[in-house]
Amino acid sequence: MEKKVIVVLLVFAFCSLPSFGLSLMGPPKAGLAEGQSSIGVDYSYSETKLKFSGFGITAIEEVETNMLFINLGYGITEQCEGFVRLGVADVKLEDFDGDSEFAYGFGTKVTFIDDENVSWGGLFQINWFQGDDNFSGVNVEIDAYEIQIAAGPTYEAENMRIYGGPFLHFVDGDGDADFFGYPLGSFDVEEESVFGGYIGAGFDIADDSYLNVEFQFTGDAWAVGVGLGKKF
Repeated sequence: MEKKVIVVLLVFAFCSLPSFGLSLMGPPKAGLAEGQSSIGVDYSYSETKLKFSGFGITAIEEVETNMLFINLGYGITEQCEGFVRLGVADVKLEDFDGDSEFAYGFGTKVTFIDDENVSWGGLFQINWFQGDDNFSGVNVEIDAYEIQIAAGPTYEAENMRIYGGPFLHFVDGDGDADFFGYPLGSFDVEEESVFGGYIGAGFDIADDSYLNVEFQFTGDAWAVGVGLGKKF
C-alpha cells in the first residue's frame, strides 16, 4: 500500500475519535459539601498535536476539538467530590471536518489543605471512547482514553476564586483496520506533550450557581473553556 494511502487511512482513523482534546477542569479542590450535588454544562475548545504510529510510518496531526458536556457532581466527603460527564465532541483537521460524536468520562477532586483564603488540592479526570467506523470498505475499530491530572492552589475572595497549577495530559489508544474483512494492521495514538499548566477564575452568581473560565496549555496544545453550574 502506498504511503499516501496509509496516511489517509491514519487520518480517517483519527477522525473517528471524538474526544481527544483538553477539557475543562475547574478548581483543583473539592467544591461540594458532603452529600451536596451539582449539575452543570462545560464547554471547551482546544488545539492539540497527536502522534499516530502504525503501518510502518508515524504521522503527527494538529486537531481542533469542541467538547460540550453535562457535568453531574456529588460531595463524597467534605474534602472529596466525584463527577461524571456526558456529552458530544467533534474533531476537525486540515481539510476535514469530523461529525459530532458521543463522549463521556468521570473524575474526582480532593482538597489537601483548606485554609481561610487559599486551599490546595488536586483533581483527576478521564475521557474515553470505544467505537468503529467505515469508509469505502475500510473498517476501523478503536479503543482509546485521555487523562488529565492537576494540582495547585485556589485563592478565594468574596464571590470569586482564582485557581490553577501544573497538570499532566495523557492520550493512549490503539486501533485495528481491515478492508472488507482483510486485516490491514494496527496503529497507536498518543500525545506529543505530557506536561502543562492552567489558570482560571470562578464566580459565584445567584442561587448557588457558579461560572468558571480557564485557559490550559502544554508544549503542543492549548485550550479555553467555560463552565456554568448549580449546587443543590
